[in-house]
Amino acid sequence: MLFDLRRVQVWRTEIPDRPGAAASKLELLARVGANLQFVFTRPDAANPDTSLLFLAPIEGEEQIAAAKSVGFEPARAVTMLRIEGKNCPGIGYEVMSKLAVGGINLKGLSLSSIGDRFVAYLAFDNPDAATLAVQILATMIS
Repeated sequence: MLFDLRRVQVWRTEIPDRPGAAASKLELLARVGANLQFVFTRPDAANPDTSLLFLAPIEGEEQIAAAKSVGFEPARAVTMLRIEGKNCPGIGYEVMSKLAVGGINLKGLSLSSIGDRFVAYLAFDNPDAATLAVQILATMIS
């Protein structure tokens, strides 16, 4: 099975839990040409009136400046891998079972497919877990 596997720097910010809050954060990024491939929100467990907004990639000085100006910062506590490849039945199971056998716990997972392609974003507790995951998932390529 052939797929592309790479580390991704995720950016995060807090937003009020109300309509339009995420759109207001994304507006400037759209204006500077950010081609976001990952956008994810979740409630902030510590504050019920707030959500956390995660996105990637932010590339180049103009996008970095725009992201920072609307409150985004690199999510240093999240190490993320992006996997993209040919979709097939059971691909999610295959990836997850390889990581489970390797003793790797995920902090988060997003997996989607369109047609014959899939993309997965895997979040890890630390860089060492992500490095081990790369080694384990590399065995799926051969």
